Formats: sequence, C-alpha cells, structure tokens
Amino acid sequence: MSLRQSLRELLRADRTAFEDRLPTVADAHGFDHRPLGGDTAGPELDAAVGTGSDHERELARRAWLVDDAPLGVTVSGPAYQDNPIVYANRRFRDICGYSLDELRGENPRLLQGPETESDAVADLREAVTIWEPVTVELWNYRADGSRFRNRVSLVPTEDETGTVTNWVGIQQRID
Repeated sequence: MSLRQSLRELLRADRTAFEDRLPTVADAHGFDHRPLGGDTAGPELDAAVGTGSDHERELARRAWLVDDAPLGVTVSGPAYQDNPIVYANRRFRDICGYSLDELRGENPRLLQGPETESDAVADLREAVTIWEPVTVELWNYRADGSRFRNRVSLVPTEDETGTVTNWVGIQQRID
C-alpha cells in the first residue's frame, strides 16, 4: 500500500487503531514519528489548536506525530468556515515555505497562483461541496512566489456523530 493511502486510512482511523498502526506505517515507509505516549504534544501544537474541538485537536495531534513523514499533512476546518488551516506538519511547511503562523487561519487556496489549473481547482471545490475525497495534481506556489507541482489528496473527516467537520490534506511535491 502506498504511503498516501496508508496516511489516508491512518488519519481517519479511531485513536486506538491509529496508535497501533502508526509505528508499522512509519517503519514500512522509512520515516520517524514522534513518540505516542501522553496527550501533550508541545506548545506549537497547543497554540495551533488551543480552542479547537476534541476531534480537531486529535487530527492536528496526528499530523504533528507524522511531522517527519515524506508527505505534507494539513488539517483544515471547520468545514463551514471556509476551511482555515488549523495545523500543517513540518514537511508541508518545508514544501511551501510558509511558517505555521503564516498558514494558520488561511484557506489552502493561499497556495494557488497564476498557473494553477482551473480544472484541478474545480475538482477540489466539488469534492468539498459534496464531502467526498479527491486527489489532483496542480501547480501551487511557495511563500517566495516560486511554483511547484503538487499532488493533493483531500479527505473529509467525521466527528463522533458522523458529521464531516474537517479536512485532512496530503500533499506531495512532484517534479
């Protein structure tokens, strides 16, 4: 199974399954993960999601645990408020050149620019509208204005009531 598919499943799993499977996924795909013990993640994560729902905090914690995965991971939401970025793992920040403070509260369309393909953007927009996962490739732009080719998967996540509340984005720079 690809890392992208493994992360999609892992980030949507219940907490026990996530914690049981994370070490196996990390070993299989050759990246380190942060230790699972305890619920405290550190000041950076706490500052990012201090007022978020329990579901949002758990999603952000999972993205933080895979900071060193070779794919970028973002958590955005709540869905009804234009999907502001709540947390972006270190790999995503390395890809796009924005700090967490610059990303937090911004819609992921912040990465779009003059050569971003309208068809891919329309596919993303439709997926968000109908609450379905999607994967697209498009040109995105770093903080310095340089462009990069990005493979983006958006995955809706549900809270304990089954309501889609947040989106997890998985990004891979492709050259």
